[in-house]
Amino acid sequence: MTDYQAGYEDLFAKNLSRYSSIKKLAKKRIDRILADPYHNTEFLGDPTGKLNLIGCRSARIDRNFRIVFVICEECINIQNCQFCFCEDLPDKTIVFLTIGPHDKAYTIK
Repeated sequence: MTDYQAGYEDLFAKNLSRYSSIKKLAKKRIDRILADPYHNTEFLGDPTGKLNLIGCRSARIDRNFRIVFVICEECINIQNCQFCFCEDLPDKTIVFLTIGPHDKAYTIK
């Protein structure tokens, strides 16, 4: 049972179908994130401003693939969060932004 509900951005769905070889692993990882989004995930934020992912988190699927997401209860209180879509969503919502190889996921492509 999950405590959080999921929201998916179009880019996440598009990339998940693009990288169909990791679909099973991604589904398992999504389920674990929904059960406890703070466990084994990395809070992103780049003080230099090169990666504008402040407020986002990432989770490793395998050696190369990552999921980038926001937890509404966390990002709604971060002023510089560029990817906060949580205004009209419950706090216990996780918005999955993208999935893909390390370099592409962190540039939100």
